[in-house]
Amino acid sequence: MKRCILLWVLLLLCAGCGESTNGDAVASVDSTTVLNTNYTPVTIRSYNEKGQFYDAIYTKEPRRIVAVWQNSIETLIALGEGKKIVAGIGIPDAKYVRPEYRIAYENIPYKSLENLDLETILMMKADFMVGWRSTFTPKTLQTAEFWHRRGVHTYIAASSFGNLPETQTIETEYQYIRDLGSIFHKELIAESLIHDMEYMITHTVENTASETPPTVAFVELEGKMLRLYGIHTLAGNIGIRLHAHVMDLDSSLISMEDLICVNPDVIFLIVSDGSYRDADAQMSYLIKQPSLQGLQAIRNHRVHFLPLLAVYSPGIRLSDGITIISHGLYPHVYPEGVPDYLH
Repeated sequence: MKRCILLWVLLLLCAGCGESTNGDAVASVDSTTVLNTNYTPVTIRSYNEKGQFYDAIYTKEPRRIVAVWQNSIETLIALGEGKKIVAGIGIPDAKYVRPEYRIAYENIPYKSLENLDLETILMMKADFMVGWRSTFTPKTLQTAEFWHRRGVHTYIAASSFGNLPETQTIETEYQYIRDLGSIFHKELIAESLIHDMEYMITHTVENTASETPPTVAFVELEGKMLRLYGIHTLAGNIGIRLHAHVMDLDSSLISMEDLICVNPDVIFLIVSDGSYRDADAQMSYLIKQPSLQGLQAIRNHRVHFLPLLAVYSPGIRLSDGITIISHGLYPHVYPEGVPDYLH
């Protein structure tokens, strides 16, 4: 009975949308496609789930979007396209959405942390799907090619390919924002969002250029070990751009002893979205480790939370990563303290 009710609601949701599921092809446009005369076609260099590039040709503006993960949902809202999202998937709780985006988020017809089943997605008649590499597999929401054959565009965030170090940079996130801005012809908004982030970096660097760079460690608890986010991660890239020495070792999995050897000035404790509720317990565990009491960062109370959403495929939330790291590295430049986005 519940399934019948869900299907009935979705049919109502889709009623009157007037969009064909056999619209534009992604890699090439069929000659019979009717162009929207009010839309200037745009070509976006995109990834498929295998990490292969292709040129996606958009001849009309997407109107029904399935957005997966917080970067997709909030970046689209920031660009003014929130009303077109028919399903927003991957946010654990609305309280973790930026305050200025919450009304738009609450107005999304379907919201959940969990993926929808394929049948329901098909019934939504989406014409654009945005997500991570992990979104587009046979076991999740099917491959990009599956959707392309049905005339549905897909856009996979380049930084979700964690095995490609060259994508773990600030510039990759800027391009993500620019690409989505171009698809919806919101280029001016996209550039404004990027400009604000660039300004924060410039302001920080200009005010600390003559200082000795602080040493910083970006770590995440992993059992009794620590996962280190080094120079080939976005967190590390932000740290480098902000004039810091980033702790980096050959292994991404390190011990407490490794942390002691480096003795960083500042530590950022990275917390994933599935662990937000345990964030305080994680912080307490780290800073109360008997072996770490001699660390400068702990003695000087310079251990700060850093939500993973701000440093892993963050999209618009890159600005939070830049802000948190800037404030944590240079408290004399930012005496207001380090923003807390977890509580």
